[in-house]
Amino acid sequence: MLLVFAICSGVLLGAWYLARPMPRFWRLGFLTAVALLLAGMTLPPEVIREWAALVSSWWPWSGEADLVTRQTSAWAHLILFALVSAWLSWWRADLGAWMLLVLLVTLSFGTEGLQLLVDGRYASLGDVGINMLGAGIGFLLFWLTPGRANA
Repeated sequence: MLLVFAICSGVLLGAWYLARPMPRFWRLGFLTAVALLLAGMTLPPEVIREWAALVSSWWPWSGEADLVTRQTSAWAHLILFALVSAWLSWWRADLGAWMLLVLLVTLSFGTEGLQLLVDGRYASLGDVGINMLGAGIGFLLFWLTPGRANA
């Protein structure tokens, strides 16, 4: 688990470096999205289930359904990767499309690979595909937007 912590710390440090040109509010949002992405990908299943139980205690009608399913996991992957990708595509267009794509593909494969180091977690090519679909959606939404920040 120490290795996972060290790698996640390195990824967060890289995210902080990438976020430097962003205004403070957006930088904090980006770093929060990356931290949530890493937490969701590397926390043991028991911890995620405990958090889901906590959420279900105050979320109306959530006690009627299991919050941690294969579908909710897929949606979480898709949404978090779309958010991170959109933020990078908007604020760091100066890096160029190819560099952004390389970063996003590396993040997609890297976070799945990290799961191999966590007991009770597993990596799958299906999840990599969902990660890359989310990253692609975020990238296309903001890379193709006229008048983006650094156009």
